[in-house]
Amino acid sequence: MKTKINLGLSLLVVAILIFSTMCSTYAVTQQDIQDTKEEINEIEKQKKEIEDKMSQEMKEIQELEGDIDEVEFNLGNVQRELKELQKEITQLETELEQKKQEYDRKYDLACERMIVQYKYGNKTILDVLLNSTSLTNLLSSYFTLNEILELDEQLLDELEKEKEKIENDKVTLEQKKTKVESEKQQVEKQKVVLANKKSEKQKKVSNLSAEEAALQKEKEEKAAELARQEEEWRRLAQQNANTGGSYSGGSLQFPCPGFSRVSSYFGSRGSPLAGGSSYHKGVDLAAQKGTSILASESGTVIAVYTGCSHNYGKSRSCGCGSGFGNYVMVSHGGGLVTVYAHCSTINVGLGSKVARGATIATVGSTGASTGYHLHFGVLQNGTYVNPAPYIGL
Repeated sequence: MKTKINLGLSLLVVAILIFSTMCSTYAVTQQDIQDTKEEINEIEKQKKEIEDKMSQEMKEIQELEGDIDEVEFNLGNVQRELKELQKEITQLETELEQKKQEYDRKYDLACERMIVQYKYGNKTILDVLLNSTSLTNLLSSYFTLNEILELDEQLLDELEKEKEKIENDKVTLEQKKTKVESEKQQVEKQKVVLANKKSEKQKKVSNLSAEEAALQKEKEEKAAELARQEEEWRRLAQQNANTGGSYSGGSLQFPCPGFSRVSSYFGSRGSPLAGGSSYHKGVDLAAQKGTSILASESGTVIAVYTGCSHNYGKSRSCGCGSGFGNYVMVSHGGGLVTVYAHCSTINVGLGSKVARGATIATVGSTGASTGYHLHFGVLQNGTYVNPAPYIGL
C-alpha cells in the first residue's frame, strides 16, 4: 500500500512539474504579442486624434488672437474718436460760454438804451423836429435812433441763433459720444469674451498635451513590453523547436493535398488588408472551406489558438490570433516548427503528439484572410524561412 501511495505521489509530482513547465513554456503566445501590438496601435490612434485636436485648437487660438488684435485695433479707434469728440464738446462749451457772455453784454446794453428810450419815450417826432437845428439834423436823429434799436434787436436775435446752434451741436456731439461710448463698451466686452475663449482653448491644449505625454509614456511602456514578449516568444519557440520530434532534414509532407493553387508566396508583397506592403512569412494554399490540413512531420503541438469565429473573407483583419486566426504550431525537433493558420476547425490540443500526414485541422478564412486558404509557415531556430523548398513547391 505504501509503495502505491509513493508511486501515486511521484506521478502527481511529475504531472505538476510537467504542467508547470508547459505553463511557463507557453506563458507568452502570439496572441499576447498581437494584443500588445493592437494596444500600441490603439495608443497611436488616440495620439493621432489628440494631435489633430491640438492642431485644431491651436488653429482656433491663432484665429482668436487675430480677432483680439482686430478688436484691440477697433478699441483704439473708438478711444481716439471719443477723445476727439470730447475735445470738440469742450471747444463748443467754450464757444457757448463766450456767446452767452457776449449775449449778456449786448443784452445789458440794449436794456440800457431801452431805459433811456423809456425815460424820453414821450418825445414825439415834433419834439425831435423842434429841437433839431435843421431838417438834416432832424432826419439824422430820427433814423439813428431807430437804427440803433433795430440793430440791437437784430444782434440779439443773431446771438440767440448762434447760441442755439452751438447748443444743438453740443447735443448732437453728446449723443454721438454716448453712442461711441456704447460701442466702446461692446468692443471691450467682445475683447473679454475672446480673451476668455483663448484662455479656455489654451487650457484644452495644455490638457491635450498632458494626455499626449501620458499616451507617449504608455506607448513606450507597451513597446518595451512588446520587445520583451517577442524576445520571450523567440526564446521559447527555439527551445520548443528542439523538443517533440527527431527531424534532421529532408522534405516535409505537403500540408494541404486538396489545394487548388498557391495564392501567395513567401516574401515581400502588397498586403491585401493593410492597403500597403508587407512581408509574407509563409505560403498561402487556396482551397475550399473544410479541406483537410495535414501535419508535415511528426512532432508535438506547442501552440494552439481556437478563439476566432470570423470564418469568412474580409476586407480588414479581425485581429484574432495575431492575424493568423485559428492556428496550430507543431515542433518537430532539430529546431524546426511548422505553422498552420486561418483554420476552420482544429483537431489537436496543446501538447498533443501528432504523426506525419495526420489530419490536424481544416481550411478556413479566420483572422486576417480575404478567402479560404491555408497559410503554411516554417520556423527554423525561431526564424521564419521560405517553406516552399520543404514541401516541394
